Amino acid sequence: MSATPPRFDDLVAADDPARERLLEAHELLIAAGPQPELPPELVEAPAPPDGKVVPFARRRFTAIGAVAIAATVLFGIGYVVGGRDAPGTPVQTVTMKGANGAEATIDVLARDDAGNWPMTFSVSGLPVLPTGSTYTLWLTKDGKLAESCGSFVVAGGTTEVPLNAPYPLKKFDGWVVVKTGTTQPLLTESA
Repeated sequence: MSATPPRFDDLVAADDPARERLLEAHELLIAAGPQPELPPELVEAPAPPDGKVVPFARRRFTAIGAVAIAATVLFGIGYVVGGRDAPGTPVQTVTMKGANGAEATIDVLARDDAGNWPMTFSVSGLPVLPTGSTYTLWLTKDGKLAESCGSFVVAGGTTEVPLNAPYPLKKFDGWVVVKTGTTQPLLTESA
C-alpha cells in the first residue's frame, strides 16, 4: 500500500533558516521509499523459550569452614612470628616515687648485642605538660644527672613508653625523672 508523501512546502516555512538542509533530507527520504512492512509472524512477540532452572548446591558452610581455617592458620603464623619481637622478662625492675602520688616503674630488659638496655617505662601521676614540653628519664652518678634514657609526654592516667639506655648501667647509681630543661627531680628511684 503506497501513500503519497507530504509536500515539502506544507511541512517547512519558506523563511526557515534550515530549509535547504531539511529539503535535502526530505528528498533523500522520498528516494528511499517507504519502510518495508512488518512480517506477520513478528506482529506478536514470540513466547519465551521453556528453560530449566538448574539450582546450584549451597556451599555456604564449606566457605565458612574454609574462612575459619584460614583465619586460624593466619592467627597462628602471626602469633609465632610476632612473638619473636615480644619483650622478654625484665632483668631488673626499678620503682620510682614522686610528689603528689606520682610513681613509675622501669622494666629493664636484657641487653641486646649492640649494648643497648631496652626498657619499658610506666608512669602515672605526673601533670600533663603544655604542648612542646616533655619529661626526661635520666641515669644519675653521685646524685647528678649523667645520661639521658629518653624523653616522653604523659596524657593523664598511666603512660607506658619504650625507652633505652645505651650505657653500661653499672657506672650509674640511680634514676630520676625531670621536666626537660631542668634539673629538679620529679620522680626518684625508691630504695
